Order: sequence, then C-alpha cells, then structure tokens
Amino acid sequence: MTEARLNQSPIYEFGGFRLDVARRQLRMRDEQPAELTVKVFDTLLYLVEQRGELVEKAALMRAVWPNVVVEENNLTQNISMLRRVLGERAGEHRFIMTVPGRGFRFVAPVTLLAEGSVAAVLPAPTPDTHAGIPRIAIMPFENLSPDPANAFFADGLHDEILATLAQRAPGLQVISRTTMMRYRANPAPLPRIAAELGANYVMEGTVRREANQVRVTLQLIEAREDRHLWAQSYDRTLKSALTLQCEIASDIASRLAARFIGSRAAPPTNIPEAYDLYLRARVTGPQVTPLSPREQYEAVVALLDRAIELDPNYVDAYAQRTGFCGAMHCFNYDTSDEFVARIRADIAMAKRLAPADPFVLGAEAGYLGWIENDLPGALAAFQAADASGLTDSVLLSSYAMLADRMTRPADSRALFERAHALDPANPFLIAQDAFFLSAQQYLAESIALIDRGISLYPERGYLKLVRAQIVFYNTGRDADLRRELDLATSQLPLPGLLDLNFRVLLNARAYDDLQRLLDAIPDREVRAVPGPGGGGAVMCVGQRPIAQFRGWLALLRGETLVAARYGTEVLEFVARQKRNPRNSWFLHWLTADGHTFLGERDRAIAAARTAMEGRPSSRDTFGHFVELCAARTLAWCGAVTEACALLESILDAGYTRFPAIIPRDPILTTSLAELMAATKRAVEAAAVAAGSPGLTKLRQGKDGHAFVTDGGHWILDASLQRIADAKMLADRLSAIPGVVEHGLFIGLAQAVILAGPTGARVVERS
Repeated sequence: MTEARLNQSPIYEFGGFRLDVARRQLRMRDEQPAELTVKVFDTLLYLVEQRGELVEKAALMRAVWPNVVVEENNLTQNISMLRRVLGERAGEHRFIMTVPGRGFRFVAPVTLLAEGSVAAVLPAPTPDTHAGIPRIAIMPFENLSPDPANAFFADGLHDEILATLAQRAPGLQVISRTTMMRYRANPAPLPRIAAELGANYVMEGTVRREANQVRVTLQLIEAREDRHLWAQSYDRTLKSALTLQCEIASDIASRLAARFIGSRAAPPTNIPEAYDLYLRARVTGPQVTPLSPREQYEAVVALLDRAIELDPNYVDAYAQRTGFCGAMHCFNYDTSDEFVARIRADIAMAKRLAPADPFVLGAEAGYLGWIENDLPGALAAFQAADASGLTDSVLLSSYAMLADRMTRPADSRALFERAHALDPANPFLIAQDAFFLSAQQYLAESIALIDRGISLYPERGYLKLVRAQIVFYNTGRDADLRRELDLATSQLPLPGLLDLNFRVLLNARAYDDLQRLLDAIPDREVRAVPGPGGGGAVMCVGQRPIAQFRGWLALLRGETLVAARYGTEVLEFVARQKRNPRNSWFLHWLTADGHTFLGERDRAIAAARTAMEGRPSSRDTFGHFVELCAARTLAWCGAVTEACALLESILDAGYTRFPAIIPRDPILTTSLAELMAATKRAVEAAAVAAGSPGLTKLRQGKDGHAFVTDGGHWILDASLQRIADAKMLADRLSAIPGVVEHGLFIGLAQAVILAGPTGARVVERS
C-alpha cells in the first residue's frame, strides 16, 4: 500500500469489527486483534475504502501488489481468509460479495471513526436485492388437532400462507417453508431465530381441526425487542376455511403496512376435499428425491389426480402435478411420449386458467428447459414468471440452473443468492448451489457453503456425500467419497449410486472392486439416475444397460472377447428403444460405446460425433458431459488428436465438473499416453530450435500417477540449458498442440529488479 494511505489514521467499524488503519489491526468483538497477513489486511482495507463499489480483480491486485506480477490465486486466497476471519458463511455475503468473472464488492454498512472523535455514519451500500424490505419468519404451526391424521392440515396451511404472502405482498420478504421447518426439529428462542435469519418479524401459530371446524390462532412479534404486535384467532368451518390462506396473508400484510394484491376472499378451490388432497401433496412432495422409489412419486401424483377430478379448474393442483410429473420424467421414471403429452396438457390447462400466475409460468419454464430442451423458451417463461412475482425458492434455483446452462454465470449467481435469501437453510438448495459454485471454479466458496449445510443438518448423509463428490471432482482425492459411498450404498438401492461408484473405482483402477460391484446387480437394465454422479445430462433418457459399464471394464482389463459380447448387448438395447428428441443423443452415445466394445472403431467415432451434435456445449453447458463421453470413445478408437482438442476445449471453457478427473481417467490416459510422449518430444525439439537444449519429465504425484493442476492439466518439468532467446522459445512452445502455459511470462512485467554485490537495480521496460 502507499505511504500516503498508511499515514492516515481512520478507524472503520462494520458488523462488530473495528479496522484500525494506523495500527494495521482488525479487532474482533472481543477486542482481540485478528491474525492477518500484510496483504490480507491491505485487501480488506482497499475493499472497505471502496465500499459499495464493484472492485475489479485487476484493480484490486494492482492496489495490493503494486509493481509486482502475481497470479489471481493469491487474491482468491486473501478473500477466502477474510471470509473466514469475518465469520461470513457461504451464500450470506454480509461483508464481501463476489461478482463472478469481475471482482468483489464490500456490502456491509460502515461507520467511520476519527481518532478520539464522535462516530460519523457513512451511507450503507444498497444491497443488490431486497434492500430495506421487511423480512418475516413464520414458524411452523403447532398442530392441536385431536386426530393425528390431521397434522397434514397444519403443515399444508402453513405452506400455503407462506406462498400466498410471498406472492401477493411484494413489500415483504417471506422466508420459505423448508428453512422454517428446521426449527421444528431444532427449537430456539425467537430472538435468536430472528437473528439467524435476519428477520424483522416472527409469527407463531396453532391450528386445531376437529370434525367440521377449524381454529387458527396467530401472534406477530417484532423481533428486535421481542415485542408482541398483534394476535388474532380465526374460527371457520371446513368450507369457509378455504379462504383462510388469503385472509391471513392479507391481515399480516396490513399489520406490516405492506400492499396485498388481489382479493382476500378468493379461495383456490370451492371443494374442501380437493383442498385436503392438494395440501397432502404439498406436504408429502418435498420428501421425494431422484433416488426415491417410483411409488412415492405416484402416491403424490395420485393425490393431485383426485383433487383435479373433484375440481377440474384447480389451477394450483395443475401446476403442482406438472412439477411432479416433470420430475418423474426428468429422473427417468417414465419417459414415454404419452407421459410428456400429459405434462404438456396440464401446462396448457393451467395457463388457460391463470396465464399470468408465476407458479404456472415457472412450471412451464421447467418443462421447456428440462424436458423439451428449449432453453430460450424456458428463459422467456422464467422472465415472465419473475415479472409476475416469482418468490418460490425451488423455482428460483431452477431458474439459476437454467442461466448456468446457458453460460450466464453472473445471472445464475444472482438468482441463487435470491433463492438463498428466501430459503437460507434449504439443504437441497445448498447442495445444488455448492455443485454449481464448484463447476464455475469457486471451490473455496463451494466447500464453505456445503460445510454450512452439514453444520445445519449433521444427520443428513446426502450433504456429506455431496461434499465428498466436490472434493473428488476437483482434486481427485477419493478417500472421503469412497467412505460416504460405502455408507450410502448400505442404505440406498445400488443402481441409484452406480454411476458414481463406477467413476470412483474406475479412476482408482480398483477393477476387482468394480467387478464385484457390477456382479451384485442382477438386472440387465437400470434407471439412468441424473445428478452429480451420473451427469445432469442423463435426464429424460429412460433406462441404461449394465453392459455399458461391463464393456468398459472388460476393455481396461484387456478382455476383448468379453467386451465384444457386451458391445452386442448394448447395441441390442439401443435397437429396442423408441427414439425421440430427448433421448437421441443418449442412444448415439450408447451406440458409440457398443461399437467401441466390438472393436468397430470407425463406426464408434461416427456415433460419438453424432452424439455431440445432438447436445452442443455452445448452447448448453450440459454438453460438456456429452463431449467428455465422446472424448473417451475418440481416444480409445485412435482419434487421439481430436480427443485432445475436445478435452482442451472442455477445460478451457471455464465450466467443468471434471478438472481433476479427466487427467486420471484410465480410459483417457491409456489412450493419450502416446500423445503425451509426442508432446514431450515436441517441447524438447522446440527448446533445441530456440538454442536451449535440455530434457523434460512428466511430473508425478504422491499417488504415483501424473500430477494434475487445479485446472486439470499435466506438467512437464523442463531442465534446460541457458535460454538464449526467451521470446523465440515462448512462441515455439505456444505453437505446440496441447501446451496451455509455459511459465516464461513474456511481456507481463513492467520492470525487473536485479540483485547484485553492490545492491539492487531496477530495469524498466523501454
């Protein structure tokens, strides 16, 4: 930092911290100074001085490391350390907000203290979302019904009130139900809950349903002073209770001086039995996952079927059924054309009944994006839903994933942050966002976020499995993942975890363990399970032959006759499938593998290329998964140069879940060893041509395999004689296919400091 700045002596206060410039100390709440390195302190000071402003990475690096060339990783480490010291949890951004691809913004309110003077409050920066909007946390309602079977009504009504208030009172920010339900299992004092959630108001309530009567009692509390603001009881018959969600939401908005849109007396349906069925579906639905038995999905859909039979104009039931049937299709429980036509019909009916409803538009967006693969159409539908008041955290996260697929990372980050603000303790949202953060190469933030999820839900093994996958995909370390997989496999059906088990054991070259795993599966076909283990791309494709896994294992073991038998099985499976626009690329991929197992290289290469054409990564980032699958086929079948170009494009795209997996994949490394040897010879020849002869050696990791960088690359260590012409050597190395960096840093430095016996001298660039 410059001397002029350090001679000043302001003291900044923010969030319980005091930043003392003169003493170069950051003091915490207990007055103990935090341990910060010089450059970490300088990073924090510069951000605080530019509070509220976007600080570009390049500008921040110039300020912290003036006249020195450093890598961006140094800045990333400084930011990560600051977040740890400040106690900032991932997804909160209470102090430092990351603007992906650009830089950082210090967003906390700051008070400036002159030494010995009265505090002067500086204008707080305007947060990007929901600035100054009152925030309310509605606790799960206590069920006082004599019949335990009526517990669903209290939970369903709670969910509906939250959704109605969030959608129809835009002047309020309503924390979503998934986060609030955590406090049923982990009760805490209301002021503490409000502080954890950043809520201005907390509401408690009870519900009693007996025979034909319903009684709801509520009380609204101002969180800061724990002061009761309002209490109300509602006594209704089951018929008149149909308007309760609107009445209660309207009364809450009125008490908080917020505008309420629409009538407070408009029921979602006029049929109590249909409402009951719908509430049961709302309560049961969030419990199903991509690994749940099909029967659980069908039970939820059956509730909605019956509700719609009773009330054919029940908009919410149509939107809800669209979501669950869409999930069944995406997760490959039913991929028939007839099932898709049913989903399409539900959307058409819902849009006819409520064309501007954000839930209906959100359901349409999900259908277009995840089933029809119409990403522009899905984006337009989500934008329309947002304009109509989209406040559902699940739909917002789906919107964020769509933006990510369309290579719009900044939009994706902003949407995920909106979803987190509404539902900060949703474990599925935390897991989704952690994966997307790691895919966008924000590994430290990703791990911090998933660790927060684990601290909130230590009993949920799913989150620990997600963390282990993130570590595995980004570092290649598999110890944690193998442990979590062993535990999960003992509790869940093995086919649901097959992809992930296969990838881990394959990369570890644990072929005997992999053989035992496959032998434990009696079926010849299993449902393809989308997600981190199987790749998000394998949605809407149906079943998958076990012979595909067995064939690759046979090839790696050198059992060509066995592999050929499995190749025939794969091609027979493909011939039995009904092609459609959703599974076409997948069947071409299987076809490529089948011909590979049979040794029919030209046919395999042609099929792999066709698979890529059906899912281009230029239009959809899921295409990187397809490209990786194609690269395996191309490499194994001898199209090594094409495979390398494909892998390089994946790694250079700035979006990949496979940075540490690609260089360790035995299917690829077995085939690419020859190309690596050719690259090594080309590097040595380039050095000789530039007058710098020497030898190169592939760097090895502790595991005995090639060392892999964070970016997913191998390293050739070059031991050269005196470099006669650095510029010529740099140009020749850059021209070699497969060389992404050479470390000569030509043209980057503005000055060189040379140390000698008489002292140091500076050579400036002319």
